[in-house]
Amino acid sequence: MTPMAALAAPPRVAEAFERTRRLTILERLALAKLLLDSVLSDESADKLDWFALSLDIFQRDWDNVEDAVYDDWREHYGVPAR
Repeated sequence: MTPMAALAAPPRVAEAFERTRRLTILERLALAKLLLDSVLSDESADKLDWFALSLDIFQRDWDNVEDAVYDDWREHYGVPAR
């Protein structure tokens, strides 16, 4: 770790980084991938949860009696089918 990076890293991170120096390059790459996957997969799961929630609310809002007249919008507005 460079001197500037060591100053910016929290103590636990700096300690973990120093321990990784004993690993081989392949072991360090595997560790880096695992760390990235842990962050990205958690973020993806959060996005999927929000998407599912918003989709459910959107479907309830979209499929209502008041807007049912627009379900057949071509007929309602006189637009011929292609």
